[in-house]
Amino acid sequence: MAGNPQVELGETIPRFFTHWIASCFGHFLMVLLPLVAEWPHPPTDPSFPRWWSVLLFAGATSLVSAIINANLPVTARELVKSVALGFALNATSVILKIA
Repeated sequence: MAGNPQVELGETIPRFFTHWIASCFGHFLMVLLPLVAEWPHPPTDPSFPRWWSVLLFAGATSLVSAIINANLPVTARELVKSVALGFALNATSVILKIA
């Protein structure tokens, strides 16, 4: 690994968006894992949110995660932390029944 990972993307917008995308992925894991578990018989519940609703909610909650992690370098370890934080934010919203 050449160079210092702290300055890989610098303190710029790409670093923020990288962590934001990782957080959105973690958020979607919380939504998609129950669907994968019930794959042969997907839920037919009409209250399941539309894709755009899930996307907007993931983007909004992941902003918090991206702001928190924006100063971290873009390494595999730090991106996994962003994924976990996105997952945790969704789990917290489910527990608090925000969504």
